[in-house]
Amino acid sequence: MMDVVNVMFVGMTFVFVVVPLVLKSMDGTRLPVAVARLYAYGKITGGAKPSGVLSVPKRWYKHFYAFSLALSLMAALALSDEYAAGAPWPSAAAWCRRWLWDPVRRPKSSYSSAAASTAAGMFVLQCARRTYETCHVNVFSDTAVGLWYYASGYMHYIGAIVTVLAEAPVAVAAGEPQSSGAWEPVRLAGALLVFAWAYREQWRANVALAEARKRGGQVVTHEHIMLTGGLFDLVSSPQMLTEVVLYGAWYAVLWGTTGWKYVIAFVWGNQFEIALISHQWYQDKFPNYPRERKAIIPYIL
Repeated sequence: MMDVVNVMFVGMTFVFVVVPLVLKSMDGTRLPVAVARLYAYGKITGGAKPSGVLSVPKRWYKHFYAFSLALSLMAALALSDEYAAGAPWPSAAAWCRRWLWDPVRRPKSSYSSAAASTAAGMFVLQCARRTYETCHVNVFSDTAVGLWYYASGYMHYIGAIVTVLAEAPVAVAAGEPQSSGAWEPVRLAGALLVFAWAYREQWRANVALAEARKRGGQVVTHEHIMLTGGLFDLVSSPQMLTEVVLYGAWYAVLWGTTGWKYVIAFVWGNQFEIALISHQWYQDKFPNYPRERKAIIPYIL
């Protein structure tokens, strides 16, 4: 199962990172209509507004975040059924374990039960916040996005959560590592602190982006506005910088994993690509755009 998931992430990295870069380098007016609609995503295709079965409204993002929240909760329940054995626990936990974890579990684990539980909890927190943001905070324009990008949200979260479960250990089994050494608590604590910082800053960035389009609590524009303050003084896309940091924190928690590098390659490649394209777009749109502001990595890139 994990081989299939790893191949999926390699394919997604090609489809959603390499191909869009090639399309961006081409004259958008010469692209086949079907390709433009399928890959339409704001600045990547010059602001094309797709229509028909190959595109969906951008506000539909809330669907796959709600799906990811449900899936992450099921993953947490599945792990808890193993790690909280003997404690009174809902029967749903056993069902989640039987149908979600058992089919993908590898014979040999790569990290401890503490790391697996921490990673699952981080997914619940992140997916819960993103679900709330897309339902109640984000201000989406009336434009649409290509079906590819909408589908990639489901593929990503299914793949990432399966990756965490596949290499997680059972609670008690001969030869299975239950701890990664004396330094594991320090590593997990450090990763959680980094995660908490990025979590808070991503929330602040998304709230700022939404509030910039409102007056008195009412949406007055869907135009892009040059923001200042906080991380916006350092980079054009704080929400993408923090996404990179969040997935780096997951990697630190899941130290020793073989599958997470495929997840992180897709996420980082996608975030860097969109951030760089967005940065160039902001520079072209706003003549007074701060020269010292970088795309995604403060002072560097």
